[in-house]
Amino acid sequence: MAHWAKVLQRLEIDSAMQSQWDWWHEHAEDIPLALFYDLKFVAANDAALAYFGCLSNEIIDTAIYDFSPRLQLDGHSSIEQARKLFEEAELAPQTQQWLHLHRNGKELPTRLSLYPVSLDNKPMILARFEPLNRRARPRQEQERNREFDAIPRSVLANILEESAEAVAITDEQHHIIAVNKALCRLTGYSPAQLVGESLSLLDVAGDIHLKECQLALAERDFWQGEVLRQRADGKQFPAWQNSRRFNNEQGGNYLVTIFSDISSRKQLEARLTTQAMYDSLTGLPNRRHMKQLLRAALDEHAQRTDARLGALMFMDLNGFKHVNDCFGHSMGDMILQMVAARLEAGCIEKADIARMGGDEFTLIITDCHDKKEVLRFAEQIMTLFDTPFELQGQKFYLGTSIGISLFGQEPISATVLLSQADTAMYVAKQSADHIMFYDTSMSEEAEHRLKLLGDLRHALSLGQFSLYYQPIVNLSDGTLLGAEALLRWQKTRHELLEAVDFVPLLEEAGLIVTVGNWVLEQACIQAARWREQQSPDFVISVNVSPLQLEHLDFIGQIEKVLLNTKLPPAALMLEITESALLHHPQQARATLAKIRQMGIKVAIDDFGTGFSSLSRLGNMPIDSLKIDGEFARELYHRRGQQLCQAIVQLSQALELHFVAEGIETNKQKEMLLAMGEGSAQGFLFGYPLHPNEFAMAHFHPAASTQICN
Repeated sequence: MAHWAKVLQRLEIDSAMQSQWDWWHEHAEDIPLALFYDLKFVAANDAALAYFGCLSNEIIDTAIYDFSPRLQLDGHSSIEQARKLFEEAELAPQTQQWLHLHRNGKELPTRLSLYPVSLDNKPMILARFEPLNRRARPRQEQERNREFDAIPRSVLANILEESAEAVAITDEQHHIIAVNKALCRLTGYSPAQLVGESLSLLDVAGDIHLKECQLALAERDFWQGEVLRQRADGKQFPAWQNSRRFNNEQGGNYLVTIFSDISSRKQLEARLTTQAMYDSLTGLPNRRHMKQLLRAALDEHAQRTDARLGALMFMDLNGFKHVNDCFGHSMGDMILQMVAARLEAGCIEKADIARMGGDEFTLIITDCHDKKEVLRFAEQIMTLFDTPFELQGQKFYLGTSIGISLFGQEPISATVLLSQADTAMYVAKQSADHIMFYDTSMSEEAEHRLKLLGDLRHALSLGQFSLYYQPIVNLSDGTLLGAEALLRWQKTRHELLEAVDFVPLLEEAGLIVTVGNWVLEQACIQAARWREQQSPDFVISVNVSPLQLEHLDFIGQIEKVLLNTKLPPAALMLEITESALLHHPQQARATLAKIRQMGIKVAIDDFGTGFSSLSRLGNMPIDSLKIDGEFARELYHRRGQQLCQAIVQLSQALELHFVAEGIETNKQKEMLLAMGEGSAQGFLFGYPLHPNEFAMAHFHPAASTQICN
């Protein structure tokens, strides 16, 4: 009792338990209380020891389910139920009816209350055992005992003989006295072969649970748990065993051992574990399993005294979305299986590989000498993607981006490490070599990006978006033909962002269709106004994202805008990128055909920077090619001139109009004019301007004269 009193003084409890705690102190000898760590008794008061009929040394370090039947009254396993209950008690107090067992085997219906406490800064569970229906139990047990006494011994013997569970009864020397039919069926022995032999005939050498059983029986006369049993043919099987020692009136001891084959249950548990811990598509560890492996690696490094490094690599496949979009998810799944197989073949001996989901994989490596060794390993992984993946007669060239977070230098959690590697991977996708080690600046950039994304969600409703217009002119005489509408975001009073800085975020947030429709409507309203007041032939060019083009209501949206603004279809030019043609080429062709049937012009924007197929380009219903500004900057070099000339000739061969972007000097203008007739756009002809400023600069006679010159 003195030991328990000292334990109570050291316990730290939640303030909400204080009044109850004080009452327990006053009645310390009457209330069965015990302290648990990891489901095992750490300490118990005298009332708890009396409740279970044990001495202190018999109960310490035993588990709570050692004093419980195999199954609770609701049919659930005592072990699994206890683990779940104690896990929940770590977060908040729990109360549940529980069936305990006294040392002599009598059942103890109990109201079990569990409370989270702390002992010397170590989290533990305090348990209170409250007997249920205490007054009625003695009478009920007496009546039950009398009922069993009234049953003929032959009936009880037959019940034992016909039991579905294997039963063996041994004497004090552990020699078998009797066995039932189920035991013979399970083990393959006959009764004649077993009776008189030691029960160890069924034991499996080296089974650590047998030693545990022997110690428990010596201390408290009963034990239950999982063991290995051996059949007559030498085959082994897992069994759930209950062992209980009984004393007869003559002072003799008998041991009753009951067990059942749990092979099917173990196989089911193994299947469920596999499903819970491994990816069903690739067979690799899944995200949950990977976190366990990572925590284990971090714990191992925390114990090391050398300066070795570990690393978590976060991989994302480059180009995989295109495979899914063009060839379907079944083909994509087969590619993922091939990637997993290639990773396993290339580095399974050096790393723990896992699939996080989608086209994301992780690798955990340990025992590296330095950062250079980690980099070499990452470069080795990159080489695995040099060879294309061949499937159903197709060759798929995929790459990968790898973000790396190191550990071993200072303590770090698995969650933080994973977040760092993910952040580094995102940065790696934008880098040249697609390998990036994490540093703190990336987190700052990621936080900034996250805040930007949050602000962007409200930009449209707050009226922060606006359109600027850049002129498009005739190359030969500088005549104003129209303008391109360019989206701007007035994020703050002094911060105006260009579309390139936030359109990818709009696509990521799923806002691009909504904002794109707004841009289309505002541009058409402005174009209709200018056509009516300034230039009857003015044509407005509007950029369209691939997601807009794929949207089912896109054609309907265009028709609605043209109807509301009274803008003629011929006054609208829709600019699409080459990538929009690659995602769903047949759908894109059908949509563009409908747009052209309406009388609307279509241009391929930033031509020359993508991967358009010439045969596909020739079949596409388009009107113009907008030559990317990068080619204009290369016009001062012979190679650049040749490329630009080739694009102009291509447009002429396909009977397409061309618009040269990025023209900043008269020399560039003259060089392009010598290649062929077309249109141009760039700072030489005008900067992107607010509508009022655009009108003043380009519809004023003086401004027109300046442009021509």
